Amino acid sequence: MNIAQSVILVTAAGSPLGKAISMHFASLGAKLALVDVRQFELQQTLKACQAIGGHCQSYLIADQSEPSIATMIGNVHQHYGQIDVLVNCWLGSELPSLLSPTAVDQFSRSMAEEATSFFTFGKQTANYMREHECHGVIINLAINDGDGQNTINSGSKAMVSGLTQSWAKELAEFNIRVGGVVPLTINCPYQTQQCSNVISLPMQYEIVRSAEYIVANDYFNGRMIEAEVG
Repeated sequence: MNIAQSVILVTAAGSPLGKAISMHFASLGAKLALVDVRQFELQQTLKACQAIGGHCQSYLIADQSEPSIATMIGNVHQHYGQIDVLVNCWLGSELPSLLSPTAVDQFSRSMAEEATSFFTFGKQTANYMREHECHGVIINLAINDGDGQNTINSGSKAMVSGLTQSWAKELAEFNIRVGGVVPLTINCPYQTQQCSNVISLPMQYEIVRSAEYIVANDYFNGRMIEAEVG
């Protein structure tokens, strides 16, 4: 896929990783639809992309329900006329230990808070690509959205990897590719003042080049790239 001629939708665009991914693709000439539920962080990413000459539009959604996400995708189509790539961020909710006394309640909350929105972004974008006969790409990223003390756990990585492989098989007949990148670590919370600098240069390079590789390589499908960030 020619990145410079693509429209790329980035979820959690206000997160440190979302900002890094957005700026990288903006520098390559892609058109960007930046999506988040946090207005301030989203605007910071928008300004950073515009400062380097990026062609981008921000989309603040009130919540991550299916109707809100479907409406947002319609708005992106109305503005750009196409969506070629989804960068879909799993924000690193911790999956509980199987033998924990509260494991079921914790798992239910994790699925409701993070997995549902992650799955919904994938579903709605895949539906859009199928209906518009786009030979699109979905990139699933597992990132840490917490306090920087924990890396993505094995449960979260397994979840993202499993969904990536499952979606790739299901969407292959529609010429929609799916790839993923795990694990990634963010070293500061959103509330800090210098979140634009939290990703070290080697880490940022590994993350963004992995995502770029998946988009550009037409034969990459149903596989994961493990980013070395330690």
